[in-house]
Amino acid sequence: MSNIKEILNKSSIFSSLGEDDIQRLEPFFEKREIHPGDIIAKADDAAQFFFLLNNGTVLLAMEEGRSVVLNTPGDFIGLELLSAKGVYKTTLTVLEKGSVFAVPRQAFLAVIQENSEAAATIMASWQEYLDKTAPFVKIVKKIEGISLSYNF
Repeated sequence: MSNIKEILNKSSIFSSLGEDDIQRLEPFFEKREIHPGDIIAKADDAAQFFFLLNNGTVLLAMEEGRSVVLNTPGDFIGLELLSAKGVYKTTLTVLEKGSVFAVPRQAFLAVIQENSEAAATIMASWQEYLDKTAPFVKIVKKIEGISLSYNF
């Protein structure tokens, strides 16, 4: 797969969005090649992008030695960009060559702020994805339906 529309439609986070919402998001994604050892994002750095995995394998390392391996097209990485502080809580390290689609934090925030229904759909899907992928991560604070902090 290499088309952002295909990835959005297959992603457990975005597949429940309407076609209009998918089309609105598409232009903001940029495809990036990733290579073993690359650090895509580092904990405590400003969250400038979030990522959808196209192919390859990424290790999402959290506090207290917890981690998640992401290797399914459409896996969603970096929801910290929605937090009030906009700081990554995880370090993303590439384990296997591939590519991701990156979207700038500000562009994504602008899209979801103009469409509260899409934002609610994304957040509900994110919670389901998080419960399945990393059940030890708990969202501890929500304001107007947007999660602001996590406990790992």
